[in-house]
Amino acid sequence: MADDKRDTSTMDKVWNFFTSLKLAITVLIIMAVASIFGTIIEQNQPIEKYRQVYEDWAYHLLDRLNMFDMYHSWWFLLLLVLFTINLACCTLDRLPRVLKVVRNPKTTLDENLEKTLGQVDRWKKKGSLDAWADKYAEAMGKTIGKPRVTKNGDAVHLYAEKGVVSRFGVYVTHTSIIIIFIGAIVGNVLGFKGFVNILEGQSIRQVSTPRGDRSIDLDFAVRCNKFTLTYYTDEHGHQTQQPKEYASDLSVLENGREVLRKKIVVNDPLQYKGIWFYQSSYGQAGAASAKVAIREPGGALVTGLSLFAGQPVEIPGYGRITGTDYQPNYQGLGPALLVTLEKAGQPPSQLWLLESRPDFDRQRKDRYYLSFGGLSQAFYTGLQVAKDPGVNVVWVGCTLMVIGLLIAFFMSHQRLWVRLSPSADGRVDVVLAGSASKNRLAFEKKFEKIQSDMKAVAI
Repeated sequence: MADDKRDTSTMDKVWNFFTSLKLAITVLIIMAVASIFGTIIEQNQPIEKYRQVYEDWAYHLLDRLNMFDMYHSWWFLLLLVLFTINLACCTLDRLPRVLKVVRNPKTTLDENLEKTLGQVDRWKKKGSLDAWADKYAEAMGKTIGKPRVTKNGDAVHLYAEKGVVSRFGVYVTHTSIIIIFIGAIVGNVLGFKGFVNILEGQSIRQVSTPRGDRSIDLDFAVRCNKFTLTYYTDEHGHQTQQPKEYASDLSVLENGREVLRKKIVVNDPLQYKGIWFYQSSYGQAGAASAKVAIREPGGALVTGLSLFAGQPVEIPGYGRITGTDYQPNYQGLGPALLVTLEKAGQPPSQLWLLESRPDFDRQRKDRYYLSFGGLSQAFYTGLQVAKDPGVNVVWVGCTLMVIGLLIAFFMSHQRLWVRLSPSADGRVDVVLAGSASKNRLAFEKKFEKIQSDMKAVAI
């Protein structure tokens, strides 16, 4: 017997702990403060960046507290779990009282209930009590809903209600928050976020976590077929150095076979098996090369060259050519390449080759002329890779929250009572009373209209 009491007491203490308002406030304050730190301290940055910003002691302290990836830390996950349990227990603790009110409403208007209601009116009518009960029941059905009729001694009580579902608005909202937090917990435990750079023409099967401390296997390969970068043009139609759009042509490979292909840009990711690939960044892979064509005076192509800055290339039987400078808009004429031409027995000469005028070098009237075909640059694409299996759960919670808020703020539980009883002078005493769970000012106006209509009822 003593063990049963001890067990009951322990269970009560645990239940009271998880239904405590203090627990909810404490957890919310800690989460709010943590979120402030999570905003101040950049999350998921490379270790090198943190070491540049913080001293060694500060870096090690913040690292031990998981402040660099706070939202995936064990202690933040614990806060989410605590708040979810707390809100669920509070909801379960208070819901039975509301269910009791809804299932067993007070259908008779006694004097004690009448004193608690804000809207009450009374008048007398000549005629039969039962006839007036039928008339007022019909009138109530047109305004608020079909009433329940209860006879108590000589009195007849009519009770009607509308908007009972509004009583559950707050619980629908609570449930939505619980579902959202469950989705966040699922995403925290089972999801990941990483980054990867892929060179054009190459593929990867793993991604690194933001801090680079571990790799995650994808179970399939992703190949960057091509990276494209377009620039804005100026008022003359010449290309500027300001990027307009960058995109990656990606393929998903399984067992050496392409199963999905998509060109992604910012805010239009690739999704496969619950993993999302977002266009995040890009960069140059190695030095750029200039495409130069060697042509005969008649235009026939002799050979094509790829010039790297400062690296001379021999043209058999003609001389040596070196790329020395590049201008994206040379004297308003567009991209141009400066090359140094060295021929045996002659001093070096410098030539500007215009991309927009391939035959510009013909004016030298030499054995060959040179034309510039633009720069060739290999790029890598930077992708943010994310998996969040809880995101659909979060969306369900968000949808439910909207429904709960609409119910809570735009609906009201309105109740109406009518008590009819015989009076000493042979007439019928009529008492009309009403209440609303919220927006009482609007209900007051509605009650006045109901009051006026019911007084105008005639047999």
